[in-house]
Amino acid sequence: MDDHVPAPADRSITRQQLEAVIRRAIELYTARADAEERVSEEEVLRIGAELGLPADLVRQAIYEAPAVLDPSLAHRFVGPATVSVVRALPLADQEAAARLEEYLSTREYLILRRRQQSVAYFEPAEDTISKMARALSRPARNWYLARARGVALAVRPLEQGRSHVRIDMDLGNRRREAVANGLVGGGLLGLALGGAGAVAASLGLADTLGTTFATVAAAFAGIAGLGGGLSAGLAAAAAGYRRRLAAARVEVEGLLDRLERGERLEPPPAPWRRLLRSPAQAPYRR
Repeated sequence: MDDHVPAPADRSITRQQLEAVIRRAIELYTARADAEERVSEEEVLRIGAELGLPADLVRQAIYEAPAVLDPSLAHRFVGPATVSVVRALPLADQEAAARLEEYLSTREYLILRRRQQSVAYFEPAEDTISKMARALSRPARNWYLARARGVALAVRPLEQGRSHVRIDMDLGNRRREAVANGLVGGGLLGLALGGAGAVAASLGLADTLGTTFATVAAAFAGIAGLGGGLSAGLAAAAAGYRRRLAAARVEVEGLLDRLERGERLEPPPAPWRRLLRSPAQAPYRR
C-alpha cells in the first residue's frame, strides 16, 4: 500500500482574483488582531512589496485610507462634517505644497495655525483686512474654503516628480447651522400642523366621545403634528446640507484641476469685478 501523499495542486491565482484574496486576508487578520493595534507605514510597505505591489501605489492607498467614522447622530442623519478630496498629481511635493499654501493664504484668506510633518492646518484669518477682503471677493455663502471652520492640507511624495494631495474641509459649522435651521423651521411647521390637528380633533370628537376623549385625541394630534414637522424640517435641512457638501467638493476638485493642468490658481472673480470687466474680454473660465 502506497502511503505517499500527493503534493497539493498549484494554488496560483490570477490578477483578477488578487484583490479578492487580499481583501479576505485582511478581513481574517482584522478579526484575529486587536482592534486598537496599529501597523506602521513601513510595515504596510513591506507587506505590499512581498505581494508584488508597487510602493507608490501602496503609499497612495495609505494616504487615501478612509478616516474613522463619526458615530454621532448628526453624521448619520444629516451628513459628515468633513469633505475630503484626494488627488495624485504630476508635481513634486514641494512645488504642490508651496502653490496650494500660497493660494489658501492669499486667495482664500486663511491663516496657517499648525504644521505636523507633511500636514498643514489652516483657519479663516480674523483680522479686519482679511474679513473685508473675504467679504468683497467671496460675497456669497456658497464659497466653502474661505468659510470653512478649518482646512487640512496634506502633500506627500509618491515617486520622482509625483505627489499625493489631500484636502480636508471642516464644515461642522455649516452642519450645525443646517440642523438648527431645520429644527426651527420644522418646529414652526409642526406647531402649525399640531395646532390645526388638535383643534380639528377637539371639535370633531367633543360631541361624540366627550370632552375627556376629545382632549386626549387633540393632544395626540398636536404631538403627531409637531413630530411630523420636525421630521420634515430635519429632512429638508439634511438634503440642503448634502447639496452644500457636493458643492464644496466641486470647489476643491476645481482647484486641484487647475493645479494639475499647470494653470494659475486664481478663483473666479466676484460679481462686482465681473461688472467692471470690458465686454470685449473673454468670459472667465473656472
